[in-house]
Amino acid sequence: MTLLDTLAAAGCAFAYHGDFDWPGITLANRIVERYDATSWRMNAGDYEYLAMRTELHNTPQLPLSGALTEALWDPELAPTMQTVGMALHEEAALDLLLEDLE
Repeated sequence: MTLLDTLAAAGCAFAYHGDFDWPGITLANRIVERYDATSWRMNAGDYEYLAMRTELHNTPQLPLSGALTEALWDPELAPTMQTVGMALHEEAALDLLLEDLE
């Protein structure tokens, strides 16, 4: 957080991507609130796409567990995650994130 605080004080803007699980949404909420970060490929549509892709590629699936956490930036994300029931770590979106940076 010290590094992010320093970057924010210098005027940097943030885009954030993290895990699609409840702790990941909690952390994303903190980053969005504290730094006015925008979400980066972290909306309900992104989650659904990555979950479908995970299923199609027969990638091992992690069950979503714990208490539901609402996402500050997308009111549809938490209900969508609850319905699908799959936790997705950010590595599931790595190719898309790298593509965005090109």
